[in-house]
Amino acid sequence: MKDKNQKAETTYIKALLPLHMPGPLTYIWPFDKEPPKRGTRLLLPLKNRQIIGISWGVDDCPKEGIRYKEVAEVLDKTPLLTEKLTKFIGWASSYYFYPLGQAMGEALPSELISARAKGAKRITRAKAGPGRSRLELFSWEEARITRFTPEQDRAISVISKEISSRTFSPILLFGVTGSGKTAVYIEACKSALKEGRGCLVMVPEIAMTAQLASRFTRAFGESIAILHSGLTPAQRRDQWWRLRMGRCKVALGTRSAIFCPINDLGLIVVDEEHDPSYKQEERFRYNARDLAVARAKMENATVILGSGTPSVNSFFNSVNGRYQLIQLFKRPSGAKLPRIEIIDMRNEAGKSVSLKEKAAEIEWMAPRLRKSIRETLARREQVLLFLNRRGLATYVFCPACGYVFKCSSCDVILAWHRRNRTVLRKAGQEALNGGPGMLACHYCGKALPALPVCPKCNNPTVKTSGFGTEKVAEDLVQAFPGITVARIDRDTLTSRRKLEGVLRAFRNGKIDCIVGTQMVTKGHDFPNLTLVGVISADMSLNVPEFNAPERTFQILAQVAGRAGRAQKPGRVLIQTFMPDHYSIRSAAAHDFAGFYQREIRLREQLGYPPFYRLINLKFTGKKKANVELAAEKTLEFLKALSGNSPKCSILGPVPCPKVRIKSRYRYQILLKGNISEIRRLASMVDNKAQSLLPGGVRLGIDVDPINFM
Repeated sequence: MKDKNQKAETTYIKALLPLHMPGPLTYIWPFDKEPPKRGTRLLLPLKNRQIIGISWGVDDCPKEGIRYKEVAEVLDKTPLLTEKLTKFIGWASSYYFYPLGQAMGEALPSELISARAKGAKRITRAKAGPGRSRLELFSWEEARITRFTPEQDRAISVISKEISSRTFSPILLFGVTGSGKTAVYIEACKSALKEGRGCLVMVPEIAMTAQLASRFTRAFGESIAILHSGLTPAQRRDQWWRLRMGRCKVALGTRSAIFCPINDLGLIVVDEEHDPSYKQEERFRYNARDLAVARAKMENATVILGSGTPSVNSFFNSVNGRYQLIQLFKRPSGAKLPRIEIIDMRNEAGKSVSLKEKAAEIEWMAPRLRKSIRETLARREQVLLFLNRRGLATYVFCPACGYVFKCSSCDVILAWHRRNRTVLRKAGQEALNGGPGMLACHYCGKALPALPVCPKCNNPTVKTSGFGTEKVAEDLVQAFPGITVARIDRDTLTSRRKLEGVLRAFRNGKIDCIVGTQMVTKGHDFPNLTLVGVISADMSLNVPEFNAPERTFQILAQVAGRAGRAQKPGRVLIQTFMPDHYSIRSAAAHDFAGFYQREIRLREQLGYPPFYRLINLKFTGKKKANVELAAEKTLEFLKALSGNSPKCSILGPVPCPKVRIKSRYRYQILLKGNISEIRRLASMVDNKAQSLLPGGVRLGIDVDPINFM
């Protein structure tokens, strides 16, 4: 150790802590050896505890008059983070206006870095290196395509050539559902591995990793790493270390896998690139798809953005030459795209012609859909029903006084849930014995016993209205006795194993019908699934967001793509009260080009992306008056900065559509315009936040937002 009295020889280093602070802290380096390189983990004192941080170089100009603390311990012999990875995380932190230390903390597995004293003790006991946690990979039987189509051959040839060039090559792979994009991804990975480079393949949902992991394991053995939030902390740490130590060069994961430590990254694949799940909505508000393009550019790699329904932004980039466009129009199996029919729900009332039919009516099921389900099940084929709403009923009210049951912490109506059982078997026995259940808030998780007495007038007989996936599943087992129905939504699938088990059971024919939310709309391949029913296509249209038509088209096209992927033809029925909307019409006609032309004209007229960029400033706090004051002060500050610049529009402040969530009021100001100008304004607000925000009010800066609710 150094002599502390020899101040001239004292060395100071900077360290990033996984906490909300503007930059690194300075510590004394008390050891005789050289200070650690950037990216090395350190055990650091902070107030009365110890936490784990990341070294960030020598501090040549420490401030005078401050008593700095000493580094307690060095945890790594070599830097945990490579120079390329630290540079990438630093860029992402800056672009999304998120503190660098916190960004580092969220980019690393929780078993490698911790801001908590207990976590620090656990990690220091384990030191560096992988443990012995096992990760079970399920095999997924499927028909194997032995020959590629001419379209696939051309795609593989073009992509392999780009990988060999070792230059930044962004590619949009636009292939209809079932066109064999995954096979192209695998061949692209083989090309990258031949060049001695690593590969990262990302999917938007944990539900998609099982089937994809099985195919990649067959292609590359068990030398692939899996990264997603469904793993235990120890499993995630060990998978991360396998990549860092070079034991495997192919990573498969969800959003956070974009920060994985692959050395010499040569290929990034973003499957279902249009999916909003790639956007992190809290804290570090990054978009993993956009970061994939940025990381590929930094590493001179090829990035493939794959989708059957490309995002408007990505397709615009391909039209304008920023991305190379490769298209797949045919399915390798020879199967045709399913026939899609629109059911106009405005004309369905009163169609029953007999008292028996009238008595059997179900509010969410049109007669044509009911008939189609019956015929499909009679042929021993399978059915998928899509409804992006959970629960048994969407709201509960008092018929005597009109009181509606709402969450006490959120500006949200409570939904009625009766049970969380995944599979309902046979004649609905389990559904009928479910008990009253609970009223639940889908935002903060609060729950009340169901069905309660009205708190306003003490009426003991409250009523329900609306329906969710639970109601649809229960109605099915009663309408079609003897069938087995499974639900796939957040209420039922509480673990990765449970989800994979349901998907495998459906694929193996042990389940007749699946009812699910958007978790079932993408990536899954079920050869005996021939009928898809969309219960309410209007739901995603009736939200106050500029991209609602795009989301609706994508959801409908993706869920329709689950039907008829093998030899049996598929059929899709879309129930809607808005049958003439262009997004629904285009989806029914498999007409992406028509949808894109209509949508891009509207975006240009209204000044939305991709023609202008957006940054959303979100203000939250427990006192509504303080949140309003913060938003108004920020608006005045922005107006003074912008000087009515034509490069930027300032919209707001306005309350969010759901103004209170988890007891915090929410207001927002939208900056729209030239990216450099709106980033300049957002940066000035970020720097002045302490003086602009009253006590208890937080500011969140959302760059390239996709959700304004």
